Amino acid sequence: MLSKNIGQYIELELSGNIQVVGILIEASSDIIVLYTGKVYRYISLRHIKNFSFPITDEEIEMGVDPEISETSFRKLLMNAKGMFVEILLAKTNPVYGYIVGIMNNYFVFYSPVFKTMFISMDHLKWLTVCNEEKGPYGLNKSEQLLQVSTLSWARTLEEQLKKLTNKLVVLNLGRHPMDIGKINHLQDSIIEMVNAQGDTFFVNMRHVKSFHFPQ
Repeated sequence: MLSKNIGQYIELELSGNIQVVGILIEASSDIIVLYTGKVYRYISLRHIKNFSFPITDEEIEMGVDPEISETSFRKLLMNAKGMFVEILLAKTNPVYGYIVGIMNNYFVFYSPVFKTMFISMDHLKWLTVCNEEKGPYGLNKSEQLLQVSTLSWARTLEEQLKKLTNKLVVLNLGRHPMDIGKINHLQDSIIEMVNAQGDTFFVNMRHVKSFHFPQ
């Protein structure tokens, strides 16, 4: 449907009350490419709540490069592997770093801040390729990637989380008190965890956007 609107200015609302505007560059079955005037954003269709095409002259002013090849969500992740990118999981939580591995339903991401992260493909709202010359926080890329965890990677996010049973983990960047704890057990997509006070609580795996563990 969106393919007939290529080149038009588009306003999007994503899940989490995230607003995005720009020129529609490409649309496939699971992803769209948007040019904001500064960067290209690759946005997952599953997170688009609504969109409109207001009448504007922005298309002319932005000077879009039309040479963008057809892509898909998995192909995008493969092409971005090893590149300096920005990813968005929630409205106020952009994360910067490098994609270092792609599995069945998640990808492995290295962030200088959070270190090795495991991120659900279902919760990735957008990906933006950043300036490779600068790198995140001006840090050396090669030195940073040497710090990627040597933990072996399972095929699925749930299997990967099970590998951390009896370990302290941080879910969803630790923004909520129930995002940090030791994993006791995981079964039927329910994670049993223990918080800092020693109390047991339970988390629905379907709401886990990402997790990492202190290193």
